[in-house]
Amino acid sequence: MRTSKRLGAGSSSFGSSGSRRLKLSEGVAIGALLTLIFAEIIAFGASELAVSSAFAALHALFPIVLLATCGWARNTVRQGVSPTLWLPFAILMLVTAWALTPFGPGGPHPVWLYVEPNGGAITVDRSSLILNLVRLGGLACLFLAAQIIGSSETRRRALFWFMLVALGAYAAMAILQHVGVRATGRMTATLLSPNTLATLMGVCAVFAAMFVTQFIQRAGGRLSLDKLPLDAGISLALLAVFAVALAFTGSRGGIFATVVSLAIFLIWQVLAQGKRGRVVVMIGGAAVLLAAVGLAMRSADITAARLENLDGDVATRQAIFAAHWQAFKASPWFGYGLGSFPAVNQIVMTSENLGVLFDVRATHNLYLQWLEEAGLLGALSMLGLLGVLMWQVGAAANKPGTSGALARAAIASTVLVLLHGMSDFAVQAPALQALFAVGLGALAVSSPSRRAGRLPAFRATPTFAGVVLVSGLLVSAPLVAARFGGDLSILPTAPAEALASNVETGLASGATDQATLDRLDALSRREVAMSPGVGVAWLRKAAVDFKRGDFARANEALDRSYTVAPLHTSAFMARTRLAYEHWARLTPAVRKQVIYQVRVEYKRSGGDRRLTALANSIQDPSGRIGLALLIVAERMTKTAAQ
Repeated sequence: MRTSKRLGAGSSSFGSSGSRRLKLSEGVAIGALLTLIFAEIIAFGASELAVSSAFAALHALFPIVLLATCGWARNTVRQGVSPTLWLPFAILMLVTAWALTPFGPGGPHPVWLYVEPNGGAITVDRSSLILNLVRLGGLACLFLAAQIIGSSETRRRALFWFMLVALGAYAAMAILQHVGVRATGRMTATLLSPNTLATLMGVCAVFAAMFVTQFIQRAGGRLSLDKLPLDAGISLALLAVFAVALAFTGSRGGIFATVVSLAIFLIWQVLAQGKRGRVVVMIGGAAVLLAAVGLAMRSADITAARLENLDGDVATRQAIFAAHWQAFKASPWFGYGLGSFPAVNQIVMTSENLGVLFDVRATHNLYLQWLEEAGLLGALSMLGLLGVLMWQVGAAANKPGTSGALARAAIASTVLVLLHGMSDFAVQAPALQALFAVGLGALAVSSPSRRAGRLPAFRATPTFAGVVLVSGLLVSAPLVAARFGGDLSILPTAPAEALASNVETGLASGATDQATLDRLDALSRREVAMSPGVGVAWLRKAAVDFKRGDFARANEALDRSYTVAPLHTSAFMARTRLAYEHWARLTPAVRKQVIYQVRVEYKRSGGDRRLTALANSIQDPSGRIGLALLIVAERMTKTAAQ
């Protein structure tokens, strides 16, 4: 077919002269894999929990379909590709899953005393940890599928080339949308975070530079624009597009990490390509410089403005690091469980660090967050997995042609991600995790084994993917159903987030019949039994208990909500409204906690206005008067202090 013929010629120009054409099934498999990844990127990076869970199941489904429909894929598995990464991955899964048990140096976390006096777990949120374990399993399936595809040099080159072209189209559309529609601020595209987009664009720039330098090597250092091949021209255009997109993000860390990684890659190219490498450095550096000049016309002011705020941002990051470093030291071995950052952030929040922690989604430090969520043992197991992975990728770095260049670009890109991870959290975006799993999987391919039966682990790929698929469906189906107004909470595998959605829907319906209230009570009990460290879980239980007229349990649940999340700003309005609507029913201890948060919130920007509006909306007379008197007292205190 014409596509295969063109791809074969293009691949040959980037590698050895013996490159073959792609089969139709190979092209379809690569296209399907890229479609899956880009669907995840376009779906706002799969940052929404139901979306990321659904994609985890699709990740597991992909290698099953690949093996069922492609004979070359089955032949690859039968050859016994090395499962070197299975052991470190198994260790990682075991260590991170261990937080589901209570067996650690410090025993179960104290929040489990609320629900399991004789049991519990190291993690504060079992539900989030289980979802993240399924997600890891899905990434492993995606990695294995990429290994199968990458076992052929032709397929590997085609995968990276088409991935880069597709990402270039994505970046170009993001630039047009940003300039034509938004025209201000920092570009985020569909990834919701400019720093996350910066990491992606930086990695793409490194790979685009790789293809450019490969063309220069093939041309013997003689660059003639009138004889420039189509693929080389596309590579130069892609490099420029990625550079412009990177600058539009205004990410200081992303730009710095990209420059360092490009320097590492170009120097490595010099060493790998001998005398011709000097030309690579000259032309590659000139291309980057030209791209930088073009992008500076619009985006330099964004980056410059952010550099002026560098001191303030550093102070903010240091405050985040300090609070979460103390949290890590309180549970250093196994951490608090993968995905536990939101709960831990609420636990460590105080009136002193509220201004910094109230709206953060991550620690802005990849290493600190891994330490906090997975502990020292989890961090070491991840380091071991990454080390083995880089060893396998690096084994091809000294090979001639595109195979070696791809490996060098991958290692330089890994440096970029790790550097930027010191100040941001791009690698924690589900879509980028999937993209990196595919890229590294395609490159981490060892030589086939010649001894039959030596490597049965790799032959268990369909079984492993099947287990992950079933697990993914069991946890994602209730989340997706809840997202669209359905209810699969009857499933025992329903995550806490699905239960929470159904509880909130039931409360909003205003139903008062006993059957509905009993059902909501059962759901709220299941939720706190999985996530006792989550303040809003206890808040929902308190709301259900108030509806049922069980004021003793309602006070207990509300007290625990304040205990685990004393200054939960996003839940402030709902929690304060619930408290003042039942003010006469609250115990003195709970009232004290309510008043404490109200006073802290009053001092925040717009606090008087928000609280006045809330007081006017309270239906309970005693609650409305109580909140009004507190607002007056705070106004008098503020006036006296001026």
